[in-house]
Amino acid sequence: MARTVDSSFTKLDENLNLDPFVRLKAQNIHNTIRDDLAKAGLIAGSFLQGSIARKTMLKPLKDIDIVCLLPLHMWEQLRGPDGPGKAMKSFKAPILERWPGAQFDVGDEPAGKALRVTLPDVDFTIDLVPAFDYEGDYVLIGDRFERTWEPSNTRIQLKRVSDRTKATGGRFVHQVREAKELTKHHDELEFVTGIVVESLAYAAITHQLPDKVAIALILDHAKEAVKGPVLEPAGEDDVSAKWTYEERQTAIRVYAQASKKAAEALAFERAGDMYAAIDVWHSLFGDSFPAAPHRSVQNTLTALAAGSLSTTGRPSTTQVGQQASAPGRSWSTSRHPMTSGATVFGNPRA
Repeated sequence: MARTVDSSFTKLDENLNLDPFVRLKAQNIHNTIRDDLAKAGLIAGSFLQGSIARKTMLKPLKDIDIVCLLPLHMWEQLRGPDGPGKAMKSFKAPILERWPGAQFDVGDEPAGKALRVTLPDVDFTIDLVPAFDYEGDYVLIGDRFERTWEPSNTRIQLKRVSDRTKATGGRFVHQVREAKELTKHHDELEFVTGIVVESLAYAAITHQLPDKVAIALILDHAKEAVKGPVLEPAGEDDVSAKWTYEERQTAIRVYAQASKKAAEALAFERAGDMYAAIDVWHSLFGDSFPAAPHRSVQNTLTALAAGSLSTTGRPSTTQVGQQASAPGRSWSTSRHPMTSGATVFGNPRA
């Protein structure tokens, strides 16, 4: 059966899915840690946060974040500057009782807001984040280095992404993973974090769309959105605030180039050259997106004589390419197919 762009995106999606057994292992470890800390009287509950909780994480799984909700009666003894560190230290004994070989804060410099746990025979790390319930859906998260408790909208982000996924027929989180993979494939964008990509996608995708159209829209939005603040799904924090001027200019340039390529790929598909479209998409995603079949010599000669060249250098019998493949042909451009932490010392929620 002939390959299509849609079937190629389906394969891309399959290639990016987190191994279900790894996800189950992460969930089981979360449940075990939650139960052990609760039995020790150290927490009142917990929930996963971050990309694994929002189901937008790329494989391989590197870490999971568990927000550990402390009992409200502990607020008075932990509200001071030493509180976050004391809370993290208290987590160690129950962890070691179950996993005697567990290690804490090994490897890269640990984060102030989490105790990093490395368990024997587990390929990913676990970050335990001490927190108190606060006003509304907010939590207060402890930072042992800053020695403060700071408000976090992590639960609001989770709900917003969940609602957006439902509104898009379940496709949103898949399209976020694809946008993350595209960004990862461009080495110049190594400073662009996953939450930035997710935030760009959240602003661009509001209803159900085919993956190819969604990615084109995300890139079309990103090329302008990265010029200024990029707000996370809760709409409060600029997740690009730490970018340098040079990094922001790089993001503008690379996303603009990628947007043009996505528009070109869609135009090739509309013109009937499916493999030229697949070839351009492959150049955007890398090997996770299936490559187009090679042209035969005869087809290549025919395309060179009568058509144009894609930005990837593939001859096409259509006139979509940005450069004519035969001498004397005029240049043409494809048009885009789319019309377009303050410190808190107040009491947590009672």
